[in-house]
Amino acid sequence: MRILTAVGLLFLTFVTGCAQPADPKRMTVTILPSEAPFPAALSSAICVRSVTGGEPTNPLWVAKVDNAEFKTALADSLRERGLLARPEGCRFQLDVNLLGLSQPVFGLAFTVTTHVNYKLLGSASEPVLLETISAPYTAEMSEHLVAVIRLARANEGSIRNNITEFLTRLRALRLG
Repeated sequence: MRILTAVGLLFLTFVTGCAQPADPKRMTVTILPSEAPFPAALSSAICVRSVTGGEPTNPLWVAKVDNAEFKTALADSLRERGLLARPEGCRFQLDVNLLGLSQPVFGLAFTVTTHVNYKLLGSASEPVLLETISAPYTAEMSEHLVAVIRLARANEGSIRNNITEFLTRLRALRLG
């Protein structure tokens, strides 16, 4: 009986898998809905100073997004658009707080909504942009059959959509 139980648990682990950490490449924004220009003042001017609020993934629990993964995806998304500054050329400091991930407990399609607070500060530490953005993403069964990987994909898609919305708001800034 114990052998049968152990085999059953092993099979269940194989079928369901372990929780997957987020992949920064899957969270990086590669395409924007609009290619309108960003304000010239932002060109090579933004440094990502801090990313807080993330949580590391516990392989035995559920997928999360940690600070380093989010920071990498955000910096790469800014770099893609020519907005990321070299450390010595920062005219704007960006502080980001991942307020939370609204995740489902179970299901076939997983919809995750990320809630992120962005604070862009100018050279005199004056706020240039203060925004809290909530962005959903749904990972369908067609994206991946294994539930824990599908949840990780939903997390990654939601972060990517959140960064996309942040970039859209940066584009709309009126800087003098």
